[in-house]
Amino acid sequence: MFHYWYRVIRILVSRKFQKPIDINDDLVRTFRVRLLDCDGLRVMTASKYPAYMDFVRWELIARTKLFNEIVLKGLAPTLGSQKLIYRRPLKRWTKFTVRLETAGWDHKWVYHIHTFEQNSEVKFIGVTKALIWKKDQPQILLEILEKAGVENIVNPPPEWVLDLFKNDYEIITKKSL
Repeated sequence: MFHYWYRVIRILVSRKFQKPIDINDDLVRTFRVRLLDCDGLRVMTASKYPAYMDFVRWELIARTKLFNEIVLKGLAPTLGSQKLIYRRPLKRWTKFTVRLETAGWDHKWVYHIHTFEQNSEVKFIGVTKALIWKKDQPQILLEILEKAGVENIVNPPPEWVLDLFKNDYEIITKKSL
């Protein structure tokens, strides 16, 4: 957990030294599989992929005008759901890139696609939906985007992304699984 918070704090501090980006820009970051990221010290464990996804989402917030509307106003970006597809393992000490693409948003949720690549080969894809909270209340995303100066406020995600999450509410509210 120390490494996670170290990275997030580093992202928030280094934002002052990096060029701002637009919310619709793809963000690409290169990482290296660390020894403690690995199962049996060989390949990256499944639990580490979401952490790297968090890092690039935090950087997106830090480097856009969303920082002023979310972090400085005490709001909390929170995942609602994520779908993870593992294709090939990432081996210890190897470099990989994570590409974050904003797939779109609606009044409540923002959808992102995270693609992990190594040597031009897709190793993993994670698709997330997230929302913004304040005092246990979800906030209206479109209002936050407007205040952040997003020009094209209408940006629906593709149908295939919405289909990934369409049964989430029914699954979580079932009495017995």
